[in-house]
Formats: sequence, structure tokens, C-alpha cells
Amino acid sequence: MIVLTLVGIIVVLSIWLLDSYKSREELVVSDIERSLFNVIQRYYDDHEESFRELRARNNKQNGDRFINRIAEMYPGLDKNKLSAILDSLGKERRKTFERKRTRSAESEEPAQIVPSFMLQNIEFNNTTLRQMNIMLDEFLRSKHISVPVNITLEILDSLPRHSTPTQIRVDEFGNLTTRPILINSHNNEFLIAKIDDPKTYILVKMGWQLVLSLILVLALIGSFIYLLWTINRQNKLALMHKTFVNNMTHELKTPIATVMAAIEAVQRYGAKEDRLRMEKYLDLSRRELDHLSQMIERVLHFDMNGANGVKLEFANFDVIRLINTCIESAKISLHKDVRFSVMSTSPSVFIDADEAHLKNVVTNLIDNAIKYSVGSIDIAISIVVGPKDIEIRIKDNGLGIAPVYHKDIFDRFFRVPTGNLYAVKGFGLGLAYVKQVVDQHNGFIEVESALERGTTFIITLPKSTKI
Repeated sequence: MIVLTLVGIIVVLSIWLLDSYKSREELVVSDIERSLFNVIQRYYDDHEESFRELRARNNKQNGDRFINRIAEMYPGLDKNKLSAILDSLGKERRKTFERKRTRSAESEEPAQIVPSFMLQNIEFNNTTLRQMNIMLDEFLRSKHISVPVNITLEILDSLPRHSTPTQIRVDEFGNLTTRPILINSHNNEFLIAKIDDPKTYILVKMGWQLVLSLILVLALIGSFIYLLWTINRQNKLALMHKTFVNNMTHELKTPIATVMAAIEAVQRYGAKEDRLRMEKYLDLSRRELDHLSQMIERVLHFDMNGANGVKLEFANFDVIRLINTCIESAKISLHKDVRFSVMSTSPSVFIDADEAHLKNVVTNLIDNAIKYSVGSIDIAISIVVGPKDIEIRIKDNGLGIAPVYHKDIFDRFFRVPTGNLYAVKGFGLGLAYVKQVVDQHNGFIEVESALERGTTFIITLPKSTKI
């Protein structure tokens, strides 16, 4: 539904923009047509005196021919009276035309163009058309219309009909043209203004519409992508929460069941009298309770929502001494063959940080290196001191992590998929806790790993991390 809605909105916007473009195109053609009428009218006004003399001579000649022909048909007709009548009709006709011109001159645009019978007095040669083109450019500039237009003279057999309701003509070259103006009915001569590609001008005028439409479309697409990302992330978190609850239930149930079984054995089978068996059951219970305590401690240390983070207490201490302490603690409960090596560019490296939480960070990474390794295990820890920060590398020869999961392993509850069963139990909180502590120290953590090639965690901390 979201996709269909998005497509529908884009289609509606496209139709709106297309209609707006067509309307502006019609408006441009209409403005150019009115400007062309103005040009013809002004050109006629500028040369009106010469046209009037020519028209008077033509009218006199035509009138004389008309009177002579009437006199031949009616010999008793008074030529002087007939000539006076024709002169009176001609004057009245000119007065009517002048009144219309006077009214049109008071407005910005002419009410009508010079009649075609009067346009026949204009000789439309190259010089005339060039002058009209110059005048048309001036009119268009005054209206802030920056579109190339060329006035041409064409001979048409008939006035073409418009094939579209927009009343816009297009010539054989794809250029817009104004409606033909008849200037000589005897020779079928028409005056046409050809408009050369007004797309750029129209699109510039539609700039705010295009920008607004683009912003709306991008906002919709961005919202759609963000919605999909949020849904996918929520589904992922829900799956990880489910896995966490399952693992938590199993991890808590196992040590409790073991302790209960040990207590039941002591009570039911008389292990109180057998000191060795009693010590065995008590030692087993202690280990399971220690394991349960460690799990609860890890969950309590971690800020589940990640908003406030853990509470840090800064102190100055030696990082190498802290790492050696973590190694000694790990060796106490070892059930595998593990070899440790520590290398440093300095015999002692002091840093301002939270010692307890940084110890938990190193312990978590060492525990992971042991848990996710088989056979003989080599863990190499190196400390490199730089000008402003220190780098701690913890490298193992374990199972490794596929590159596709490198970004996900630091997410809360995430565990690298291994099917329905996990060979190593856990909650997916250890590395999330590590990253949270490192981030709060203004440092960063990276991982270099590949399947069957071991894993290296790189922690970079500033020498002074006090906030």
C-alpha cells in the first residue's frame, strides 16, 4: 500500500507539472502573439503617412474606375455627386477605424490588428521583417520573456486547423509557432512568428514547482526507506530478544538444576558421612553458583537501553598490570590448553580510565577467545603506545567471524548464527557491553577476522579519557 501510495503521488505530481508546463507554454505563445500584433501596429503607425498617401492614390484610382464604369452603365448619372458620395463613405469608414485605434491605444495591447486590406500597403521584404524582429525583441524584453523568436513570411494554401485543444501550432522542425496572420489574401501570404525551444525558459519559470515537487518526492522516498529500515530493525531486535530470553532461561536453569541435584544426592544417598563425596558435591555446587553469579553480574553491568551507559569512575593505573591480572583470573578456571603472550612497546603504560569496567572489557574478550577456540589455543595481547592514545590488540587462533557479521557482533543480543543450536552458550551482551564501555571512554573498537583464521580485537583509547 505504501508503494502504491508513493507511485500514485508521483503520478499526480507529474500530471500537475505537465499541465502547468502546457499552461505556461500556451501563455508564452499568447504573449508572443500579442507582442506581434503590437509590432505590426507600431510599424504601421511609424509609416502611416506614406501608407496614407499610397492608400489615397489607390482609392482615387479605384474610385475613378468605379465611377466611370457606373457612368457607362447609366449615362445620365452625375459623376460629381457620385464622387462626393464615395468620398463621404470613405471618410466615415476612416473615422470609425481611427476611433477604434484611439481606444486601443489607451490600453497596453491593441484591441485588434490593422485590417488585412490595409496591411497590403506594407511591403514585407527582408528589411521590413528584420525591423519587425528587432521591435519584437524589445517588446519581449519589456515583458521579461527571454525566448528566441523569428518573424517569417509564408505562403499557405489555406489557414491550418489546430489539431489540439491548446491551440498551439508546431512546424515540421518541432518549433512552436504563433497563429498565422493573413496579410495578403490575393497571394495567400501569412505572417508567422516561430518560437525556438521555449523549454528552458518555461522550466526556469516553473522552478519553485519543480523544487517543491522534488523535495516532496524525496521526503516521501526517504520516509519510506526509513520506515522499512525501522521495521527490519525492530524485527531483528525482536528475534534477538527472543533468543536472549531462551538462552537466559536455559543458562539459569542449568546451574540451578545441577545444584538441586547435588543437594538431593547429599540428602538421599547419605553423602554426609562420605567426606570425599560431600566435598565433590559442594565443589560442584560452588562452581555452578559462581557461574550463575557471573551471568547475573554481566546482565546487571550492561545498560539494556544504551541511553545512560555505565557509570564510570576514572583513576590512573597501569594497563599492563591490569591485563596480567585478567590473564591470571582466566587461568584459574581453565579447562583447555591455553597459552598467553603479552607484548608492549613500554614496560608500563598508565592511563586515566575506569579500571573495573576496563578489566571487564579485557576479561570478556579473553573469555570469548577461549570459548570460541578448539584444540591448542594461543592468545596474544599487544599494547602499542602512540603520541595521544594507546592500542590494545587481543588476537586468538579460534574459529573466526565471517566478515558479513563484523558490524553486527557489537549489537545487543546478537549472536553469530550457527543454526538452531549454539555450541557456546551466551546472551549476546558481552561485545555490546565492551563497545559501550569503550565508547564512553571516547575510544573505539575494531575487529579483524575471517572464518578459520582467528580473530583480532583492536581497542584504541586516548591516554587521558577524563570527560
